[in-house]
Amino acid sequence: MKRIVSLLLIFTSIGFGLFSCKKDKSTVPDMGYNYFPDQVGKYVVYDVDSFYYDNNFSPVKIDSFKFQVKEKIESIYSDNQNRPTIRLERYRKYYNSSTPYSTLPWMLTDIWAENKTATTVEKVEENDRYIRLIFPTKASQFWNANIQNTYEERMFNYLFLDQSRTIGSIQFDSVLQTVYDAGAILTKREYRTEKYARNVGMIYRQIIDVESQPGTNPPPNFFQIPIMQRVTSGYQYTMTVNSFGIEP
Repeated sequence: MKRIVSLLLIFTSIGFGLFSCKKDKSTVPDMGYNYFPDQVGKYVVYDVDSFYYDNNFSPVKIDSFKFQVKEKIESIYSDNQNRPTIRLERYRKYYNSSTPYSTLPWMLTDIWAENKTATTVEKVEENDRYIRLIFPTKASQFWNANIQNTYEERMFNYLFLDQSRTIGSIQFDSVLQTVYDAGAILTKREYRTEKYARNVGMIYRQIIDVESQPGTNPPPNFFQIPIMQRVTSGYQYTMTVNSFGIEP
């Protein structure tokens, strides 16, 4: 009898232990860290389209530019706070209608820095530090992307998480989108958004920062026209993933 009771206690302990392990494993929170992988050699190539509106001309002159940007994690070093810091090398290929991108050489144009902490992704672009993501990634999260620079407050939030999306010509299973939308007023439109894919990183960025002033002789229905159809100054900038991978 004692032997039977002992065996029952052993099996009960084992079962409880397995249940506990399973329960503990299932409750480990997903912080979303792999939306921003930091492996040395990882790169993403983007197709870039930009439009600049010059109101020194009448009608307004629109200059458009096309090029490719490659962002590559070249190495990781310690910054002056002894934090692991990504050295991000940025290369560019300028569009040529008679020459395919594949035959053009990459030209190193910038070296930026990134810090991935337990709670943030911080990116230093042209000496200005921005908060690009915060952890954990949750739909209810809001943050000021400019809290570590001198620019005005821009409150970003997660528009969606873990959604399947096709960006460019590539299908991604788990995508999140961040957005800052100041809304459209009669004379200004500012909108900024980025999309990230798990195990890839940023796969899309769009910036719209334009103004629309009536000038001296505006049409009578000027303010009834959608603002994006009557832009007088500012710019639009879009980066769309073209390819990604790992290099030595």
